[in-house]
Amino acid sequence: MTDRVAGSLRGRLKLLGRAAPAVLLIAATVALYASGLATDISLGNLRANEIGLRAEILATPLLALLVFTGLYAVATAAFVPVGLVLMLAGGFLFGPLTGTVATIIGSTLGAVMAYLAARFAAGETIRNRLAAGRLGKLMAGFEQSPFAYLLTLRLLPLSPFGLVNVAAGVARAPVRKYVAATAVGAVPYSLIYSYLGAGLGKAVLAGRAAELTVLARPEVALPLAALAAISLITGRLGARARRAAA
Repeated sequence: MTDRVAGSLRGRLKLLGRAAPAVLLIAATVALYASGLATDISLGNLRANEIGLRAEILATPLLALLVFTGLYAVATAAFVPVGLVLMLAGGFLFGPLTGTVATIIGSTLGAVMAYLAARFAAGETIRNRLAAGRLGKLMAGFEQSPFAYLLTLRLLPLSPFGLVNVAAGVARAPVRKYVAATAVGAVPYSLIYSYLGAGLGKAVLAGRAAELTVLARPEVALPLAALAAISLITGRLGARARRAAA
């Protein structure tokens, strides 16, 4: 009787441990929306509060950078669609290079959180059902060539970042390859949007935010051109990959 109770307790603790990452992720999502952060993060609010934000960054630069990176990670993991705004904000407030590093670390940490939540929460029954549904093709790709497949998905401009995290976790993609591909795949867009944010920041400080001619300024035009180029290239690669898989 004692052994049966102990076994039951161990089973419940194991189930609780598996569910803990997903529960924490759900709690983070609720907290972001309940606090208003999920809806307050916007380019309009960034510009309106620029002076105060810059003052806080000057007062405690390291803490501000850690808070920004942590916010980016939690927002990414919690499926809050503010990644683009935060990438621009990183370059706008911290400069292009520091903003790039912060967004790469934040997006990678957030992706790992979502991956772990999906991996531990999904048992064999759930995994088999998802593999037979819409996530089947994604999961199969992770099993065949996890690094190359994930890197391609990360570089595609319209690839659903959150869905890819979940699919990789359910498919139990190798952790090291998942982290490496996610970090490498985050570099181009983080770099481009951080430089774009920094360029727009210079325009705002110069009082030219409302002028269309700001788009012709090199610090804005060059990142936009790079974004268009990488979107075109990755779009063609994605189309080629889909034709090969058909």
